[in-house]
Order: sequence, then structure tokens, then C-alpha cells
Amino acid sequence: MALVIFLLIPISSVICLFLRDSNNGRKLALNILLIANALIFLSPLIIAYSNTPPGESMWNENTGGGASIWLYFIVFPVTGIAQLILLILKAIYAAEPQ
Repeated sequence: MALVIFLLIPISSVICLFLRDSNNGRKLALNILLIANALIFLSPLIIAYSNTPPGESMWNENTGGGASIWLYFIVFPVTGIAQLILLILKAIYAAEPQ
């Protein structure tokens, strides 16, 4: 269950990239925001992986990069709210007549 919740933001971003929109400029702007939101969401994992010395665990807070995982206390609510707003906007713009 936790994995589903964790992957909800990146997977919903990928799905929303393919929704149609009559305004190409707006579609491009929203798609860029969706990709940026997904990258910001995954950034604590990327930081933890890149800052881990060879032979150490990336989840270890003492010798690995695991301390950056605590950023999810800030990143998860911010990106979750942003994702919800972007999903609503994409749904509204996809439903409007051409």
C-alpha cells in the first residue's frame, strides 16, 4: 500500500502528459510543471543515492545519504498539493470542447 501511495505522483504525472488540450502553449506549460513536480518529488531519493559512499547503504543516516530522506516531510505535502492542482487543471482543460 505504501508503494502505491509513493508512486502515485510520478505515475499520475506520466498519465496526465498524454491528455489532450486544444491550446498547445498551455499543454506544454502544464506538462513542464508536471515533470518538474515529479522530479522534485523524487529529489530526496536522488540526493540520498548520489551522496552515498561506495559500500554504504543509502538508507543509513550516519554513513550514507539517508538523512536526505527526511526531506519528504516537506516535499511530500508540497508536491501532493501541486499535483492535485495540476491534475484538476489538466482534467478541466481536457474536458473543454475544441
